[in-house]
Amino acid sequence: MLRRTAILLPAVLILLVLVPLQTMACSGYPYFGVDDLPEMELLVRATVIDADDRGYSAVIRVEEYYKGDGPRLLTVARYNVGLQTGRGVRGYDTGCLYSGRGHEWRPGSTGYFGLNRNYFETYSDYYSGSAHFYVWDGQITYQEGATEGYALEWDAPKTISEEEFIARMLEAGGREAPVPPTIDGVLRYPLMRYLMITTETGARYQVNPDRSVTPVDEETAIAVSPDDSHVAIRADEETLGFYYVWPLGYTPEHIKQTVKAPGRDLLFSNDSHMVAVWDDAQLSIYLFRNEGRGNHGDWGSGMQLDLIAKTALAIADGGSAVVQWSADSSTIAWQDDHGIWRWDLYEDAEPDLVAIADEIEDAKLLDLSASGRYVRYGRAAGWTLFDSEGGHTYSNALASPGDRHLIFVNSDTTPIDNWRESDQCAPPLRQNCALYVRFPDAETITVFPYQMELLGLVRCGSGCYVTSVSWHPAINSGNTGYIGGRYIGTAMADLRQIAYDPVYDQPAVLRGDYQIEFEFYNSGYFTGAYDSVNIASLDYLDLEDVVDSPIASIEWGQPIFYDTFMLTATEYLPRTISIERAGSMSQQDIRDGRT
Repeated sequence: MLRRTAILLPAVLILLVLVPLQTMACSGYPYFGVDDLPEMELLVRATVIDADDRGYSAVIRVEEYYKGDGPRLLTVARYNVGLQTGRGVRGYDTGCLYSGRGHEWRPGSTGYFGLNRNYFETYSDYYSGSAHFYVWDGQITYQEGATEGYALEWDAPKTISEEEFIARMLEAGGREAPVPPTIDGVLRYPLMRYLMITTETGARYQVNPDRSVTPVDEETAIAVSPDDSHVAIRADEETLGFYYVWPLGYTPEHIKQTVKAPGRDLLFSNDSHMVAVWDDAQLSIYLFRNEGRGNHGDWGSGMQLDLIAKTALAIADGGSAVVQWSADSSTIAWQDDHGIWRWDLYEDAEPDLVAIADEIEDAKLLDLSASGRYVRYGRAAGWTLFDSEGGHTYSNALASPGDRHLIFVNSDTTPIDNWRESDQCAPPLRQNCALYVRFPDAETITVFPYQMELLGLVRCGSGCYVTSVSWHPAINSGNTGYIGGRYIGTAMADLRQIAYDPVYDQPAVLRGDYQIEFEFYNSGYFTGAYDSVNIASLDYLDLEDVVDSPIASIEWGQPIFYDTFMLTATEYLPRTISIERAGSMSQQDIRDGRT
């Protein structure tokens, strides 16, 4: 293998587990009282139908508007979820925002709420205090003013009748009676992540929870880390800047106060601990750490970037590198004019050239396996899987998330090295036990992670068909076809990309130049085979008159809800039970998640 000189400081990686948790004392906090009602843009009666683990974000179903108007379902995000991950994982200063004060959203509860608009079509329930009012025996109990000092001296509570409270809300809204929510077409549950769109001109757009579309100013943020705590901006044409989220919002002044790194492109690692930064000639890997100085207003002086690895790139004029991280963030791969490179940052002092450009022709780097052992490159019509441990290559093969099994897709029956017949994959399972999944009529195969324990395959011929297959060979033993599946689209050329969010089980399918679908639909919906189906009611967006040019790519962006798994990792790998042991475990053990 060809090698190039590099700089690697593996000892710095130890800092990943040594980040201190920074705590702050908060000297009191304010309340939201009845006299504050006019300060809110919306005053509503609503039921909480969903809430995040922290209780600061929610989806509410509005029954009545006393001030303002809007749809039936609203997404509330009091604070950016990056505040919690940044504080809990990295010890970044977030002031008193996540000190646990104020009301928490509780699913199933009904009350009166005040809301103000956040950026990108979400709402905040906070103005000096959280605007929550609940009825008990016809009365609403609330507090006004604020606590005082570290003793947190409570103001005396006040009560008001529900009837009088409604009158105060109507007065604040300048109306005599409440109005119902706006009902416009089919009711859609809000998206739980923003969907990011890049067009052929390089313009960027964001699909919001309510499916409205907002242009994204490149000066605002060009990338956000998967755990939502780090933001990247373009300081100038040759330099990137990084800061951590505090609080919602951004001003151009932050450009002067960010931690900077030379480069034009970047990619955060999946665990958000590192970032790859590159230009035409150099790739650098940086580690985020909390420097432990400054306060929340310094925008970057509370964190630091440490250079832990650097190597050369060879990119011709007008070209660009393709960079991928492994799911466990241990390994990075990239493609330049020399070919495809792989670098295990924890084990290797230098990167390896695993595929030479002249030998792979027009093949592109597709992805890395979960641990980085396998590198997949090629095209949807056929690809190669490279095993870095033995130097073997396999045609149209996929590695399971644990890198323990190989699945061969749309392969012929010619024997290959390390092949095991499917009936030999039964427990006890063997290392790299292989399985065929045959799609003889397919012209192309697209792969994506589907749900928690399944692999998604899209085979396209005259139409496209979504198939789910278990990663576990024992489950698939004897099944050379598929488990379930649905047609999507009507022609191979229409299906261009699938962005799948396994956390919320939400696909985003790019069809043609402008259409995005949020479900796998039956092709009959779009061919007119089902005359009774109203196409307008399907969950899709036609952006032909919205974006500036055809869509080049889509990807899921920042989450709206905070989940506790973000405290340890952003790659969602839920606890599973092995087939071998499940038979000896009680049902209570299984429910409790013991493995």
